[in-house]
Amino acid sequence: MKRLTMTLFLSLFTTALLAQSAMQPDNPCLVKRQDIQQQIVQAKVHGNERRLAGLNKALQENEANCTPESLRRERERDVSQAREKVVERERELSQAKAKDEDRGKIARRERKLEEASAELHRAQKIAGER
Repeated sequence: MKRLTMTLFLSLFTTALLAQSAMQPDNPCLVKRQDIQQQIVQAKVHGNERRLAGLNKALQENEANCTPESLRRERERDVSQAREKVVERERELSQAKAKDEDRGKIARRERKLEEASAELHRAQKIAGER
């Protein structure tokens, strides 16, 4: 019964957050804050205390320091770091092929490159690129 009550409360809370985000889509800090709040709800549902502590800290930092400009710079930095990771993974794969390493090592490097490319795509999507 207690779990059902908590789940119902959290569902209503999430619905309220979504309704609020529909009213102010132009404020990226508010959108990020709501995303953090939704993650807090999920952490509470699953009883993940460590994640909850980290998310609460992130929410406090967002409320204290977030501006649209700071958020844009953060997203640009994420894209830049992801691009660097892709370049690094491409270099590692090229070196492995040049050294004629075994197929297993080359396959592992190809998987790492695919993961880095997927991370770059995700970062670009969040930043509004592409």
